[in-house]
Amino acid sequence: MDKIIILLTPGINFVKLNLDRIVFILVSAAVFYFAYWVTSYSLRRLKPEVISYYPFDKFFPKSGKWSIVYFLITIILLGALVYVIVKGGFYLAPA
Repeated sequence: MDKIIILLTPGINFVKLNLDRIVFILVSAAVFYFAYWVTSYSLRRLKPEVISYYPFDKFFPKSGKWSIVYFLITIILLGALVYVIVKGGFYLAPA
């Protein structure tokens, strides 16, 4: 029994020290998954006559996954751009 406790102690200490980060990552993952689910659900409910006006199938596959991934990549890149601008000291000011 003591060997099991000795083996689990570093893991328990790691979780205790980083509990706030772990919770933040889990909540963020849940929010992103919910946004993905809502977006894919709304794409599945589109009427066929609306899709016929936008012939994206010439350029992209017929599944709706590409648009969700494209949207998430765009949001992440824009967020990274804002982060770099703010942390890099790029502000609108006279030269």
